Amino acid sequence: MNANRILSAFICVYLLISAVATPTLAVNFVTNHANSINASRYGLLARSRCPADLETLVDRLLQDLPSYANRVIVRSHFSPNTNTPPGYALPQIILAGRPEFEPLPLNFEDALPENASQVFITTLERQYRGGKPVEIEQYHWLFFTKTENGWELVKIVSRFGTAADIRPLLGQDSESEIAEAIRLWLRDCRAKP
Repeated sequence: MNANRILSAFICVYLLISAVATPTLAVNFVTNHANSINASRYGLLARSRCPADLETLVDRLLQDLPSYANRVIVRSHFSPNTNTPPGYALPQIILAGRPEFEPLPLNFEDALPENASQVFITTLERQYRGGKPVEIEQYHWLFFTKTENGWELVKIVSRFGTAADIRPLLGQDSESEIAEAIRLWLRDCRAKP
């Protein structure tokens, strides 16, 4: 076999294993392969500073949000305080995208800071019901404020896709796994030199 065939076979096996183990990794590899290969020459962790512009920040956040959210989900389900039954398949965030920055009028009881910026994003989650995978869209209304340390998440309101889904009601989910994943990502983004 020539070198190109070996490389192609290796990539196919890698994508297949990644898609089964972590679909997000496979999607990121396919969509960002040019950046990944070029970045490897300069060091795997080399990235620019945390963006000051909210749109740029959210675009970068959405690339990493599925992997951050999945780690939060795993940690929350396998902590010493939970009794996760054997064989239980955890929900998994597959994709995050479609940011919208056009603000809507607010009707919350809780006051938000005057400088709060609104962002709408969508995530795709895979859950297992009766042993069968079900993919559910989630809609998240995020509120960010700019501080001297950078952007911070102030509030998040989330909704599952359709009335047939488990939690169809609009709710304030500031302690949700997505909120925790965003806060962790922002912390890590600010920590970069």
